[in-house]
Amino acid sequence: MSFKPTPEEVKQARIKAGFTQQEAAERFGFTLSAWQAKETSGKTSRGLAAGTYELLLLLADEHPDYQLVKREKKSG
Repeated sequence: MSFKPTPEEVKQARIKAGFTQQEAAERFGFTLSAWQAKETSGKTSRGLAAGTYELLLLLADEHPDYQLVKREKKSG
């Protein structure tokens, strides 16, 4: 999987992951305005890198090949 997601795909994955735009921006190290540009079509659009999108898909439980599994706490 290595393609540039569309702004709408980024938005849908963010919503599915349960993040607001502010939460997604903080999680991935962007300002709010930079994240909003990733969800906007047109001249001001800034694409989301493929690797970052893949992580977002994992968090949204939408990745086509992989699934996150929560670690069990080690005792002792």
